[in-house]
Amino acid sequence: MDDNANGVAQTVDEDLNTTAPNPPLEWQMPAPVFRRTSGRLPQGFEKEFEKAKAERAASAPESATEVAPETSNTETPTSEPTPKGSTVKLVLVLLGIAAMIGFLIVFLTVVYFFFLR
Repeated sequence: MDDNANGVAQTVDEDLNTTAPNPPLEWQMPAPVFRRTSGRLPQGFEKEFEKAKAERAASAPESATEVAPETSNTETPTSEPTPKGSTVKLVLVLLGIAAMIGFLIVFLTVVYFFFLR
């Protein structure tokens, strides 16, 4: 039989993709920008800072400054409170260890009953 008569050759030609592929994008990474700084504060910044600090202290009520001393910069408002007493710390550590042992017992029991029996 002739392939052209059955239409086989014709379908093969239609399936071929003869379009050229899209050219790759010519993207290039932008050149890095290096900036130099002296690492120093602007002139007069320290004087303005001290002046603003003194004005803030003068405008604040005296009772508020006595009751709430300034906090250190290391403590953030989102940090969790820590227990103050050694008894509370000991109880929390013991509860944590008991919780870990309980979880381990439950986990090993589940593994034993489902996989080893």
